[in-house]
Amino acid sequence: MKEPGKGETAQLFISIIGKEVSIDEASEISGFKIERIAELISNPDTLKFFKKKGNNELKIGCNYSWVSENLSQKIKIRTKEIGEINQIMDTKFPIHAQKYWSEGTEISRDLMSRTLGEWIESELSFLAGFSLWFREKELDGSLDLSTLISDAMGENVSASGNIEFDRERLELLKTLTTNALTAIKDMSPAGKIAYRSMDVAVIKGISDGDGDYAEKMKGRTLTQKTAWWKFW
Repeated sequence: MKEPGKGETAQLFISIIGKEVSIDEASEISGFKIERIAELISNPDTLKFFKKKGNNELKIGCNYSWVSENLSQKIKIRTKEIGEINQIMDTKFPIHAQKYWSEGTEISRDLMSRTLGEWIESELSFLAGFSLWFREKELDGSLDLSTLISDAMGENVSASGNIEFDRERLELLKTLTTNALTAIKDMSPAGKIAYRSMDVAVIKGISDGDGDYAEKMKGRTLTQKTAWWKFW
């Protein structure tokens, strides 16, 4: 399954995410000439990336179904989960991109360094890592950190707490199953690092605030000659 990569199709796609616009409006937003936009949205190779509505005045928008198709070829997700990802991309992702990918009033990503598909998959994987971590640790409104800290200390410890975090950003993937979150998290380094970075942040916070914890963890690490945390 192809994606709107690094070329003009990707630039047009990213410029109208979350919008339904006329060709004139798309031209103003993207900087492409009207004739070029007409060519892009009529090309058989790019039809799957755009939606067209209206009879008297044509409106165009983005079609996101190619994202789940690409994901299903890379990771093991169920048919129902593919449907849930499609719904997320249709209803939540445009709002998410407008808020977190915007510079001023325009959505912007460097399409020379990565394809549009890579940007989207990296964002999904990154957020899946954080979402899975909170889902595993949350219990009755607080975070159960007992296992994490016990592993770091080398002894059984009971601990819980609250963490300040931009939870609104995690709303994008909130409805996905744990199976889907795990698969999406594991498909790229971004997701794995996001997941482990929470462990590191918690332990660092405790170490900075309690010298005894810090010394015990340092001693255990030096004895084993391996870090208690691993990114992979």
